[in-house]
Amino acid sequence: MKKITLSITAFFLAQLLHAQIIGTVIDSTSKTPIDKSVVSMVTGATLSDTAYFFTNEKGVFEISPMPSTPFKLIFNQLGFQPTSKYFQIAPTEKKLQLGTIELALRGKMLDEVFVQVAPIVIKEDTIEYRADAFKVKENATTEDLLKKLPGIQVDKDGNVTAQGKSVTKVRVNGKDFFGGDVKTATRELPANIIDKVQVVDDYGDQATISGIRDGDPEKIINLQIKKDKNKGYFGRVTAGAGTNDRYNASMNANYFNNKQQISILGSSNNTNQSLFNFGGGGGNMGMSNMMRQGQRMMSDMGGGSGMMNAFQNGDQSFIGANQNNAGITTSHSTGINYRDDWGHGINVYGSYSFSNKLNESIQNTAAQTFFDNGSFLNNQFSNNITRTINHRVFLNIEYQIDSFNYLKISPNFSYSESNGDNKSVFDYSKYEGPQTSTGNNNAINNSKTPNFSGNVLYNHRFRKKGRNFSANVSLGNSENNSNQYTANATNILTTPSISRNQFQQIEQLNNNHNYGIRLTYSEPISKTRNIDIAASHNLNYAGNNKSTYNNDTALPSPVLIEPLSNNYENNYYNNRLGISLRTTMKKYNYTLGVSIQPVSLRGKSITKDSAYQNINRINVFPIARFNYNFSKTKVFSANYSGNATQPTFSQLQDVLDISNPQAATKGNPQLKPSINHNINISYNNFHFSSGRLIFANFTYSTIQNQIINNVIKSGLPGQSNTGAQLTIPENVNGYYNMNGFYIFSKPYKQRKYVLTVNGNVNFNHNINLVDSIRNIGKNWIASQGFMFEYNYKSWLEFGMGATYSLNDVHYDRPEGINLASLQNTTSSALTLTSNIDIDIKEKWIFKYNFDYTFNYGLNAAVTKDLAILNASVERQLFKKKNGVIKFSVNDLFNQNTNISRSVTSNAITDTRSNRLTRYFLLSFTYRLQKFQGQRPKGPGFRGFGGEGENKNTEIKVF
Repeated sequence: MKKITLSITAFFLAQLLHAQIIGTVIDSTSKTPIDKSVVSMVTGATLSDTAYFFTNEKGVFEISPMPSTPFKLIFNQLGFQPTSKYFQIAPTEKKLQLGTIELALRGKMLDEVFVQVAPIVIKEDTIEYRADAFKVKENATTEDLLKKLPGIQVDKDGNVTAQGKSVTKVRVNGKDFFGGDVKTATRELPANIIDKVQVVDDYGDQATISGIRDGDPEKIINLQIKKDKNKGYFGRVTAGAGTNDRYNASMNANYFNNKQQISILGSSNNTNQSLFNFGGGGGNMGMSNMMRQGQRMMSDMGGGSGMMNAFQNGDQSFIGANQNNAGITTSHSTGINYRDDWGHGINVYGSYSFSNKLNESIQNTAAQTFFDNGSFLNNQFSNNITRTINHRVFLNIEYQIDSFNYLKISPNFSYSESNGDNKSVFDYSKYEGPQTSTGNNNAINNSKTPNFSGNVLYNHRFRKKGRNFSANVSLGNSENNSNQYTANATNILTTPSISRNQFQQIEQLNNNHNYGIRLTYSEPISKTRNIDIAASHNLNYAGNNKSTYNNDTALPSPVLIEPLSNNYENNYYNNRLGISLRTTMKKYNYTLGVSIQPVSLRGKSITKDSAYQNINRINVFPIARFNYNFSKTKVFSANYSGNATQPTFSQLQDVLDISNPQAATKGNPQLKPSINHNINISYNNFHFSSGRLIFANFTYSTIQNQIINNVIKSGLPGQSNTGAQLTIPENVNGYYNMNGFYIFSKPYKQRKYVLTVNGNVNFNHNINLVDSIRNIGKNWIASQGFMFEYNYKSWLEFGMGATYSLNDVHYDRPEGINLASLQNTTSSALTLTSNIDIDIKEKWIFKYNFDYTFNYGLNAAVTKDLAILNASVERQLFKKKNGVIKFSVNDLFNQNTNISRSVTSNAITDTRSNRLTRYFLLSFTYRLQKFQGQRPKGPGFRGFGGEGENKNTEIKVF
């Protein structure tokens, strides 16, 4: 390792000592310097072998290092006749002074026209990256390409964020690929077929077609395929086996014929690789994703505040690894994606996905729980085994009836079946005091979740420019039918001591259906202004039939426990009317208006023959958006959004749940809808000549009638509190959140060196209820990171960086109330990273990825510093290098563990979960690509002869 380090250091020093080329470009007529003229240095026969430089305001350019091989310099500026020079320099040459290069004004149509294309273009709602401007290794995936793009981050689990926000969907040529599944597209599509990567703020199909935006956008990625790669077939097969009985087998077959696309995928492994993302197994995650379009209609013309929904459950903060990826998973998956143009304006695309997963996870949890008269420590060990089966079908039919009418029909279906077995043991003790209780909880869960949703979008464009009408109708139905069998044993150690066993069977029949219609109309009142009108009506019905039985084996048959059972239903009506003035100018645009949102929440208990008081409100929200386009690479935007959201049926269900006696829950039928307000400001700037990039974003959010959990100490009658608790949701006011994000990226020497610095600061002003006593939690979450990349030609990629994360919670206690047990806490983590991808010899490739994480301030039961090293050696086979034998090691030091901290209204919880630890794997991959398109011409290809050559007219894009 020491020799490798010295070699790399020597290599860097050698590069710095290379010679320079200096010259000045001027106008041959006026003899004045030409600013920002392009100097192209061609050293090989491909586009990637061409480097680009720019003159400064004095017309001066510098090139370093100077190539040791023959090269050509091409001088070009719009409106001038390009010229070129050929050089062959002796290795001993230290400096090349070119003096003055004169460019003549173009007096006639040139035989060759050079068009300079920016690697990054920033638009109002889209950031576009030209893929060829970012070098990746041969056989790289789209995920590898995304890691190269400034402003986009891909974590080790494949989750993608752009400008600090999660990417929720990926499209190919504007259409969903496998339903928009992010990891499926980024990991299965090769990077060399991608022409452009577009990061889009997506407001939904209706906003796209009508131009009237509503709510908060989703971050999506659209992959534009190269025209010469859009006709042919490509794919790969992989098979591997390793130690600890690890195995991995997958296949990928794609046929593209312009608008016709067919992709077939398959995978089987026990190495925690997921081909598709179905959300949380067995729950309503699939339904929420599928019905997003319908739910979007409930936030109209500036409505919606999805960011706030994360805080509806009272959670304050989270820092650490993703617990959804805990454990070891065996997965079998397959799917097909189809797209075709059926003619007569009809385009059809959709997909089917299937997975069968078995997850085994082990968790150690250390939680400190606070009440008004003391705090408790809870140590828990749990073992979970969960099997899930998922089916998902997406279908989209687009019909361009004529140039004025458009119709889209989107039926979707999913089915999930889950079976889980959970075993846990626990012990509670007073903080710095005696043990109060011990016990165990065992639960077997079975659930089935069929979901259906449909969406119909119609748009009519009138002959008068700017006049438009659209209608969107959505409907959906979701069920979650479950059975849960629990066995709990609790030993109370305080005086008097009690031992209690509980056996329950809980049956739940949950049904949720909704429908909605949204109409928009836009009327131009001038060339630059439109009046936009939008109206919507939505109904969301939720029914929950919960039956709890005493399932003690001593009883002849299960006995219904009426106080713990209930059949409850509620209807949430959401109507909205908005009117706004939209102004669109060359440099800027803005929208101003107002919307009125009457909401009604009605609920009743069927089994208890009672109805709860109806909740009716009329909310008024402003509509405000502003965008200023300084240039194609610099944009500023600001907008406000607001919306009302309803409580969930579990929050409204007025029935006690003691399936876990240590954490009982009860609903509150008097909950009011929450009112969310959100202000977002962003600034994006890409400097064309230097490649410097700055993305910055600030968000302020607040919630009226926020729904949080009131955490109340509980225990058996006559028994002192042992740490058990009861949570009841309630409405509070006073919450707000501020979040700031930035990223700075600067390339040097044509992206040979790239420095990236990014940071995020989040402040939550939380309202908490502990034993019905109100207190304020002030939570700071901050992270700061930097990354340095070195890319030398096509055979070496090296990166190193560091990230520091901080989570600080401070409680303000109410005056006159003793909440001394509420303690401030601070935890942090420092992660050092390093990676390399190097062709050490012809057809031999070595890679490693190393992370070392220092954890500070966590509970001693879970604190652990982690050193994670993954490495591989590859041998390319065959003439085309399309066969690869790979020997890899995962977690060489055998330390892979999931560590995280979450802070809720009255608890600080540190969790350590098992993940896939050390194993060795030997695999073989065979790739196949064959396209009928022609390779585009560019610098370094035929058409660049000696100085003064005159070829046939063509446009060269670089």
